Amino acid sequence: MTKHRILGIATAAIVLTMAACAPRHEVAAPEGRKPSAEAERTLAELRAKVAAEHLTFEVGYTEPLEIPLRDLAGTIAPSPEEFGPHSRRVNALAPQLLQIDRTAREEFMRAHPGVLPPIAVDLACPIRPQFDWRSDGKVTPIRNQGGCGSCWDFAAMGAFETSYAIRNGDLIDTSEQQMMECAKAGSCCGGWYSGVFDFLISDGVGQETAYPYRQCSGCCNGNALKPYGAAVWAYVDPSVTIPTVDAIKSAICQHGGVAVGVLATPLFQGYTSGIFNEHDTTHGINHAVVLIGWDDTKQAWLMRNSWGAWWGDTAGFGSERGYMWIAYDSNNVGFYAAWVDARSKFYALPPSYAELIEQIPRPEPGPLRPPIR
Repeated sequence: MTKHRILGIATAAIVLTMAACAPRHEVAAPEGRKPSAEAERTLAELRAKVAAEHLTFEVGYTEPLEIPLRDLAGTIAPSPEEFGPHSRRVNALAPQLLQIDRTAREEFMRAHPGVLPPIAVDLACPIRPQFDWRSDGKVTPIRNQGGCGSCWDFAAMGAFETSYAIRNGDLIDTSEQQMMECAKAGSCCGGWYSGVFDFLISDGVGQETAYPYRQCSGCCNGNALKPYGAAVWAYVDPSVTIPTVDAIKSAICQHGGVAVGVLATPLFQGYTSGIFNEHDTTHGINHAVVLIGWDDTKQAWLMRNSWGAWWGDTAGFGSERGYMWIAYDSNNVGFYAAWVDARSKFYALPPSYAELIEQIPRPEPGPLRPPIR
């Protein structure tokens, strides 16, 4: 798999039917350790480029600098020809599922007032100059995908966990490994997050402690519990490759973290602070992340990555690194943006919901399938 490209189904099928990828790089956190000679050379080149191009961010020694970019950035997006029918299917079903969930919620609230966590969206939310779901305690700790191209998986689960916290009041740590092995949406060699969202609706997911992450692909444990699930997901705007800033803001306000594609580059690997404003838009996307807020004074998204806490910045909140301020127009960020709503733990959905989700293809046993059906 090359670093920077958007693959179609035929090519993706070749990539995803490869033998399971072993964990290729397990690198210790860089604090207190000496960079490799290669990382030192790379960092010197990156610093020179930042200075020469007058970019508004800093680079430094990070754990991802010790891992080849091809092993970190494993998102394989559908081609424009494939995205059209795929996104129309998803976004035609979503309003129906959303309405069923909303009706069930309203009925439960009437019968049990004051039980559900409030999720009413402030109508002024999308026009706020700054927004950050972390300040409301709705973002789970930073994860580390390691030297495995499972960013598509971590982006999907990061968005889901944020929604679960908003809708249920609990921070949960779900199993990316279970999704990688059971959803058939990809492997360490790459994938796409739509299959993860579909599986969250049709099957669900369990806890990280019950199905730990191993940085490699293996066989699905069909006996593992899957107590958490999604009610609905959709693309923010299937009519465009990158939705408008206002459209993504509205999705963040209404649904929580939004999974998006972005082009990760060596400069991206070495990012440590500031507003990332590289403008490489010539290679599509290769990485998936979660947008959890924004700052209009910076003209930037607040981005949650899955490269561990020895990368990136705190982005002005708490002490945990792993975040980035990324300019609204930087490196195709926002590509094929998608949101997901977690199921409520308080009420069950009616039989009409089960009938509708039968339209969602379920993964079949055997080799990994292409990420788009």
